[in-house]
Amino acid sequence: MFITQIDIAGLDMEGHDSMVRAHVAITSDSGRVLVNCQVPMEPMEPAKRVSALMHEAIRQLRRMPEYRNGKREILVADGLLA
Repeated sequence: MFITQIDIAGLDMEGHDSMVRAHVAITSDSGRVLVNCQVPMEPMEPAKRVSALMHEAIRQLRRMPEYRNGKREILVADGLLA
């Protein structure tokens, strides 16, 4: 999978459990995947919060059976996670 775009929607920072939630859409050469993500709500810049959500989405992808077994790999376009 070669990831070319990552979009974040439905950002929710009003949780009562100190978590930031969002829907992360990952576009790749094989289609589009929507991942529900949450990361701890820590004092950080908004850009770092977005980056944390993007990394969490990719972490979840890597746990899917087709990637976890190492038969397929996940690549990310240059500068996408910068």
